[in-house]
Amino acid sequence: MRCESCGVSVDPAHATCPLCRRNLHGKGDAPSVGNSWYPVYEAVEEQRASSLLSKWLIFIAVSVIGLSVLINILGNHEVWWSLYLMPCVLYAWLFIRHTLMSKSHLGGKIVVQLLGLSGMLLWLNVAAGTNYWSTGYVIPFLMMAATLLITVICCTRKMRWREFAGYLLTLILLGFVPLLLYAVGMSHVLWTAVAAAVYALLTFGGMCLIADKGFRKDMKRRLHF
Repeated sequence: MRCESCGVSVDPAHATCPLCRRNLHGKGDAPSVGNSWYPVYEAVEEQRASSLLSKWLIFIAVSVIGLSVLINILGNHEVWWSLYLMPCVLYAWLFIRHTLMSKSHLGGKIVVQLLGLSGMLLWLNVAAGTNYWSTGYVIPFLMMAATLLITVICCTRKMRWREFAGYLLTLILLGFVPLLLYAVGMSHVLWTAVAAAVYALLTFGGMCLIADKGFRKDMKRRLHF
């Protein structure tokens, strides 16, 4: 038997169609034409507005950086101000594209913003040729602030511990980066590096105590032990 409404083949033992529940009136070799129950939709690929805007953002960022370098080369060679402008333009592009326009996870946005802002400040610090104020003070406190922000978000709802587990673990590992920078001579302030590492350890211990058993199992799975 074939249903005249939706065109599916039905066992003759059934009196009604299992799909549309209509009575079967007889046999048929082809499905009925003009079925209004299941209209045919044509898949039309349309370019998303966000994709077009992201391309324009890349074009504007590259144009601004290129023009600034060109003007700097043709103008004053003594002061390379374009080196200070480039990281700011790149961070502005990252902030708009990944934080404002993207639908990425909030934890991922926080981690990316931390890395982008730290990279911009380190670039400006190296370009200025001064002491490493970025690695000595700003970056360690930025890492502690990002870890605290995700911890507060997780404490608002119990189920968010699992949702932010990977990002929080990433920030905990990044908390030891200031110690590494101090060891290689890119930082001359020890107490901020130690504070960032200790805060990372305290956060990890607090996570294991406050979170539920499911979160602890998830952390063991991620750490492979």
